[in-house]
Amino acid sequence: MSDNTNIHQGHRKRMKSAMLEHGLDGLNDHQVLEILLFYAKPQGDTNPIAHRLIQHFGTLKGVLEADYEDLLRVDGIGENAASLIKFSQMFSGRYLCASCFDGEVLHFGDTVALRRYYEGVFLGVKDEQIRAMLFDDELNMIKEQMLMEGTINKVELSTRKFADFVIKNNCSRVVIAHNHPNGSCLPSSEDVEVTKYLADFLKVLEIELLDHIVVGRTGSFSMFTSKHFN
Repeated sequence: MSDNTNIHQGHRKRMKSAMLEHGLDGLNDHQVLEILLFYAKPQGDTNPIAHRLIQHFGTLKGVLEADYEDLLRVDGIGENAASLIKFSQMFSGRYLCASCFDGEVLHFGDTVALRRYYEGVFLGVKDEQIRAMLFDDELNMIKEQMLMEGTINKVELSTRKFADFVIKNNCSRVVIAHNHPNGSCLPSSEDVEVTKYLADFLKVLEIELLDHIVVGRTGSFSMFTSKHFN
């Protein structure tokens, strides 16, 4: 085994030990990426590659949100490394969603939990989507799924399709959510109008609209806890 290999192995061992003992405190973004790349590149120095990633995409967030094909264009990033980076982003989203569950049942407790849930669902999603979460009388989640892709103001939300969905699943309450992948989480005037329309529409079906969550590029917004919903 060459001296160069021994140096890299010793460095990796020290970095992993420090991470396990102290977490990510004290590590900058390129060091976090350097450790992640250990698992895609079993040998060699991943520090220069981590620096190139940050330089190319600007931030750690930019690296994680980069397209797979764009990652492959960075010198030193192969299929394994690009796949691992995308998996890390997807895994983070799944964790955010899982942290909102009590056992295997999502119970509607507060707006913060809903916002955290949808921040996880929409993490890394580049297309605009409209989703719905259905609850029973005891506020246990029955089902959650995407209704359609596209902005609320650009895509006509079929009330017939929406009615079929909520009636078929025999729900009592509904939360709707959509994302602004490249913008603010603050609702647009169209978002507010659609929310009020859907709330009135669901009342006819004796179903309550609990909230409308909007997730932006950074953060999320609950219409239920704002003046927009009233």
